[in-house]
Amino acid sequence: MLMRQHLPRVLVTAGVVVIAALIASLILLASGVAPVDALAAFWEGTFGNGTNAGTTLTQAVPLLLVALGWIVATRAGRLHVGYPGQVIAGGALATAIGLNCGGLPGPLAVLVTALAGIAGGALWAGLTAWLWASRGVLEIISSLLLNLVAIQVAAWLVRGPLQGTASQEPQTANFPPSTIWPSVPALPGQTLSYDVVLLPICAVIVVLLLSRTVFGFGLRASGGNAEAARWSGIDPKRGEVVAILISGGFAGLAGAALLFAGTAPWMSDGFEAGVGFNGIAVALLAGNSPVFAILTAVVFSALNVGGTALQATLDVPSSLAEVLQGAVIVLVLLAAVLARRRREQAPAPQPAAATKSLALVGTEEV
Repeated sequence: MLMRQHLPRVLVTAGVVVIAALIASLILLASGVAPVDALAAFWEGTFGNGTNAGTTLTQAVPLLLVALGWIVATRAGRLHVGYPGQVIAGGALATAIGLNCGGLPGPLAVLVTALAGIAGGALWAGLTAWLWASRGVLEIISSLLLNLVAIQVAAWLVRGPLQGTASQEPQTANFPPSTIWPSVPALPGQTLSYDVVLLPICAVIVVLLLSRTVFGFGLRASGGNAEAARWSGIDPKRGEVVAILISGGFAGLAGAALLFAGTAPWMSDGFEAGVGFNGIAVALLAGNSPVFAILTAVVFSALNVGGTALQATLDVPSSLAEVLQGAVIVLVLLAAVLARRRREQAPAPQPAAATKSLALVGTEEV
C-alpha cells in the first residue's frame, strides 16, 4: 500500500531525471564532449572520494532547509517566494551576533548563531505574514518585493556596519573560530560539516509536526478546507501566520548554515547564491514530501558541485548546471500542471460534510 502511494512520485522524479540527463547529453555532444567522459568526471567530482562527497552533502543542507520551509507553508495553504530574502536575513543576523560571540565556548557559540539565523529568517517572514494578515497583501507579491529589499540591506551591511576593517572587499571580518560550525576531522579537507545531521533530523521534525501534532492537523485542515476548519473551531489565519514564520525560520537557518558551515569564514553580499529559489525546486521535485526532499536536495547539490568539476576537468561551461536546474524546474512544473488537469477532469467526488473533510485531512499522507 505504501509503495503504491509513493509510486507516482517516484515515476515523476525518475522521468525528470531521465529527461534532464538527455538534455545534458545533447548539450555535451554539441560542446564536443563525450557524455560518458562527462558522467565519469561528474561522479568523481561529486561522490568519487570522501572530500567531494562531503562538499556535496554539506551544500545539500541549506537546500533541504528551504524546501522544508516551503513544505510547511504550502501545507497551510500559503504560497510565498520570500525564501531568498529570509536566507539573507537569517545569515545577516547570525553574522551580526556571531562576530560578537568570540568569547563563548564553541558549542554555545554554534547554538547562538543557529538560533540567530532562525530568528532572522522568521522575523523577515513576519513582515510578509503581517502584511497578509492585517492588510490583505498577497504574500507572493510582498515576499517577492522583500527579497529585493533584503539584497540591498545585505549590500549595505557588508559595505557599512559589518564590513571588516582590514578588508577592502565588501565583506565582513572573519568569524571567530568558536562560531564556525565544526567539520568531520577524519575526512580529508574537512569538507563535511556536522550540520549534515540536519538532513534527517529536520525532515523527521517536519513529518512529526505535520502528521502527529494538533498544530500540524490544524495547518493541514486550514490548507485543505479553511471554511471547514473554521466551523470546527480552528483559526486558519493564526495557523497560517505561524506556518509562514516557521518557513522563514527554516530559511534563516539555511542562511546561517551557508555562512558558518561554508568554505569562506565571512559574509559577503552574494552568499545566498540562489539557494532560496533552488530550495523551492527541491520541494517541488520531491512532491512536497519532507523525506523525498532529502534525496532531491542531494541531487541539486550534486548538480552544483558536479558542474564545477566538469568545468575544471573537461572545460565544460559551469552554466551547464544552471541549465539543468532550470530544465528540472520546468519539467517539475509541467508535471504539476498535467497532474492538476488530470484531477480536474476526474469525476467529482460526492459532497461530504465538513467534519468528514477534516477527518480525511487527518489521514493525509505526509
